[in-house]
Formats: sequence, structure tokens, C-alpha cells
Amino acid sequence: MRHDISQPAPPGDEGLPASCASAASATAGPQTAEEYEAAWSEWERAAPPEEAADRANTVWKLRHCMQNDTLLDVYGPSLTSLPPLPPGLQTLVVYKTSLTSLPPLPPGLQVLEVRNTRLTSLPQLPSELQTLNVYKTSLSNLPQLPDGLRALIVSDTSLSSLPSLPSRLRTVIVHCPSLTSLQQLPDGLLRLDVSGVPLADLPQLPSGLQELDVSNTSLSSLPPQLPDGLQALDVSNTSLSSLPPQLPDGLQTLQAFNTSLTGLPPLPSGLQVLMVSDTPLSSLPPLPSRLRVLDASRTSLTNLPENIISLPQSATVSLRNNPLSEHTIQALRDMTNASDYQGPRIDFDMGASSVPLETRALHLAVADWLTPATEGEAASADRWQSIGKEEDAAAFSSFLDQLKATQHNQAADFRMQIAAWLTQLEQDDELRAKTFAMAMESTSSCEDRVTLAMNNMKSVQLVHNAEKGEFDSDIPGLVAVGREMFRLEKLELIAREKVKTLRVVDEIEVFLGYQNKLKKSLELTGITEEMRFFGVSGITESDLQAAEIQVKTAENSQFREWILRWEPLHNVLKRTASDHWETLTDKKRQDYEREYQELYDTELEPAGLGGDLEAERTIGARAMASAEKAFQQGLRPRAEQLLAGHLGPRWSLAESSVYHSLA
Repeated sequence: MRHDISQPAPPGDEGLPASCASAASATAGPQTAEEYEAAWSEWERAAPPEEAADRANTVWKLRHCMQNDTLLDVYGPSLTSLPPLPPGLQTLVVYKTSLTSLPPLPPGLQVLEVRNTRLTSLPQLPSELQTLNVYKTSLSNLPQLPDGLRALIVSDTSLSSLPSLPSRLRTVIVHCPSLTSLQQLPDGLLRLDVSGVPLADLPQLPSGLQELDVSNTSLSSLPPQLPDGLQALDVSNTSLSSLPPQLPDGLQTLQAFNTSLTGLPPLPSGLQVLMVSDTPLSSLPPLPSRLRVLDASRTSLTNLPENIISLPQSATVSLRNNPLSEHTIQALRDMTNASDYQGPRIDFDMGASSVPLETRALHLAVADWLTPATEGEAASADRWQSIGKEEDAAAFSSFLDQLKATQHNQAADFRMQIAAWLTQLEQDDELRAKTFAMAMESTSSCEDRVTLAMNNMKSVQLVHNAEKGEFDSDIPGLVAVGREMFRLEKLELIAREKVKTLRVVDEIEVFLGYQNKLKKSLELTGITEEMRFFGVSGITESDLQAAEIQVKTAENSQFREWILRWEPLHNVLKRTASDHWETLTDKKRQDYEREYQELYDTELEPAGLGGDLEAERTIGARAMASAEKAFQQGLRPRAEQLLAGHLGPRWSLAESSVYHSLA
């Protein structure tokens, strides 16, 4: 919409469109285009030095809005005030400023978004406002809400209560941890999302409510009868131990993960998504025929509903970390391997146990792997007791005990490797933090899952050592580590494609199977020797042969480009050619800023997308890709000089027996 201020206007309204003139006359302040211009210019001239740039940019946007647009986005970390706002404004977005208040809002404003500001109050809200979105502010309360408001969204704001909710409100999304109760809800409300609010109970729910999200609240129960029209319900991360005995017939999505549910009521026939992971569920009711997503991982299931194999072929079923009986697993395999099977893909774990291991103190778990009676043993034990207080230390302790239960523990050289690894972890805080975090994702009674986690931790150790300079004077060693990481990366991609072809699968066995069986032929030094359940991986001998050729072919043709983007190589260049690195880094920053501004000026502004976070992220990614490409081109000569003689083809495929057998 263009506000034409070049045409004559009635006295008192010079230069303003008729609609804007009536709006302007209803508020104090400037009444004509000239008066607005004068007020903005004066505000810009009075800027403190630290605000000058942000005020100049804001005035440019105000002029553009007056002439061409009904949307205004205000951004400026230094901004502490705003001048009068243009009268035809319909959408106002204010984000990342130092504002503590706003000027009077135009009467025709329909959308107000305020994000990442220090606002402590809002002015009177216009009667035509339809959407109010407040995120990360210092507001402790809201003004009276206009009768026509349709959507109220308030997040990460210290509200202790809400004002009276208008009758036309259709959406309420409130994520405020200081809010403890809700008042009466409008009869026409369609969506209520109070995730993260410490509510102990709910008000009466409107009969037409379609979406209800009470996840991460203090609720311990739900109303005995939910609205008939409810389509989506999320009660995840609550202390709920049961659901109402009858769920609405139209329910399509039920999320109840990380709750205390021990059972489920009969499921509606139209249910499409059921998420009940991390619960003590010991059984599932019959599953609706339209179900397309079932996540029941990390529960206490030992058996399954018979109709699970009748779900649509496009459905995905995750049953990881469940103590499924051997009979259940074998029955699954028999049914899904039948030639006429057309059911869903089912993911599960082999060898999971229903008896959780007790987590020991970390220093006790470590002591089992270290050689006793060595010099300095007492000091090491004290150190591990202190480390045991760190984040994720308990998970790492469980991992070590589970690793001890694997067949690898029978080999003396494996135990020596673990002892040396633990010694490095004791001394290297950064590597220890990385490793402990990985342990959180690997604690499982499934032996092969623990083995795969060990392989991944060894890879992290290799890369970490390279990043920290272990190979600064050993370029062949650096390249050898890089080649191994390249091969593992390619094997992971191959494994992911293989998983897609299987209908019932423990994907851990697929990922580990490729690594384990190709350890020697691909010279994977960080991979363990054994795995327990290769037989259920679905990997054939021809799969292994094809994977070996695919990885070797890719390495011969792609490794030269891959290693130029490898972070450990960058760290070596930072240390050995610091001046050159700094020059390229500065240029990359300048290239990014220039490209971003050009894209903003030529694409976002003309399209009226200034302030649109998704659009800004998109051009930011494009600008970064362009800057990164130029950076790599500048880096190439110095990197190739450093790696000279080490980047040629590694494999002679023409002489490979595997290559000829597949040809």
C-alpha cells in the first residue's frame, strides 16, 4: 500500500491519504506529512552518539513506511526511544532494542509483535488489533485487551496474571513460568497452549477447543471429559499417571512422553500420531488403523498389540530400549519377513534388558578399568571423585559398566586402550565434556549400542587430538585421521540408505555392521573388533562389497575437497600460518556483511520482508555460503602447500578383487 503525500489535501491534512488523516486526527502529535517529517528529523538530530546509526536507520524505515508500506519493523540494540509512528501502520514489529516503552499506537494497527526488548509496559492497545505477540520482554502485566483480538501469544515474559480475555479470541499461547493460574477462557477458543506454565489445574475448557498443549506443567490430572472437538493433545513432561477413560472421537495427535502413565484408554479410531516414549507403560491397547507414527521407545513393553503389523506401510514405529521378549522379537521378524508383508517399518533394539543397572559412583566405575597399585593412584582416585560431580558424569559411569559387560572386555589390549583413554579424559577437560555428553545418548543395556557409542567416542578422541595440535608436525598422521573420518562419514550415509530399505530393523546393528565388517578393508583403526547381533542387521555380503567400493571411489575423488573444510586442518593452519588465517577470516566477515546487506536491500526490503526472521535467516545462510566459498578459495593454496604429496588417490581400484567381482 502506497501513501501518496505528493498530492494536495484538505487544510489540516496536507500530504496524508484520507484514511491516514482520519487516523492521525484521532491521536495527539503530528497531523500532516510535514509534521511527521519534522518530528522524525528532530528525533534523529537529537540522537546520542551511540544511538545515531540505529536512529538514522529507523527514520529511513519510517519514511519508507509512510510512502510505501503498512508494515514497520524496528530493530536497533541501542534504541531507547521512538518518535511518533506513521498513521497508516497495520503491522508493527519491534525487536532487539533497548526500549522500555512505546509511543502511542496508531488506531488502525492490527498486528503488534514485541521481541527481545526491555519493555516494562505497553501503551493502550488499538481497538482493531487482532494479534499481540510478546516474547522475551520485561513486562509484568498486559493492558486491557481489545474486544477484537484473535490471537494472544506471550512467551518468556514475567507475567503473573492475564487480563480478561476477549470473547473473540481464538488462539492463546502463553509460556510464562511465573503464571500459576488461568481465568475463564472464551467460549470460541480453538487453541490453548500453556506449555511450561506451572499450572496445577485447568479452568473449564471451551467445548469447541481443537488443540490443547499442557506439556511441562504441574498438572497431575485432566478433566474427566475433554472437549468433543479436540484434535491434538500434548501432556508430555508432566506427572500425569492416567488419561480420561474416554478420549474425544476426533483426536488425531496424542503426545504423552516422559509422563507417569502406566496404561492408556481405548484409542480413537482416527488417531494418527501417538508419542508415549519414556513412560512406564507395560502394554499398549489395540492400535487405530490410521496410525502413522508410534513412538513407544524407552518404556516397559514386553509384548505388542497383534494389529501392529496391520498399520499402514508408510507408518513408522519406534520401540527402542524396550525389554521385548525374544518370542515377540522373533514373531516380529517372521511376520515382517513374509513375502506378502505390507505393514509398517518397526525399529527396535536387540538384547535390551528389563532390569536397569544401578549407577555407581564414577570413580568406582573408572577404578575397574585402571591398573591397580600404580604410582599416583590415590591422587587419580581423588581426581575422579571430583570429576564425578560434573554434568553427565553419572551417564558416563553407567556407560563404563555396560562396556565392561560386553565381550570386548575379554581382550587385554582393549582394556589397555580404555585405561589410556581414561587417563587422557582425566587430564583433558574439553574432551571429557564432549565424551560425557555422548554418554547421555548411549546408556543402554543393548551391547551393540554400547559398542557403537564406543566407536563414536574414539572418533571424537581422534578429531580432538588433531584439533589440539597433536599432528601439527606430523602431516601424514593428520591426513590419516582425516581419511578415517571421511570413510566413517560415507559409511554412515550408506547405512542410512540401507535402513530405509528394511521393514523391521534395529538401525544400531546396521550402522555398527558396516563399520565392523569393513574395519580391515577400510583401515578403520578406531573401530572395535566384535559385534553381537550382525545377523539381524540385514546387511548382505554384496552390500559390504558395494559399500567398500563406494567409499574407496569417493575417497579417491572427493577427499581433496573434503579435507579443506575439515576443522582440525583449519586449526593447524591457524597455528602454523596465523597471519594468513587472520587475513582470510577478516575478509570472510567483510564478505558476509556486504553480501547480507546487498540481499537485504535488493530482496527483503522491496518485498516488505524487513523484520521477517525466517526471511532474514534465509538471506543470512546465502550470504554465509557465498563468504565461505570465497574463504575456501583463499585457503586452498596454503592448505595444498601444507598437504603436498598426501592428497593423491589412496586406493588402486583397478587391482581390487572386490571391484572386479562387482563389475
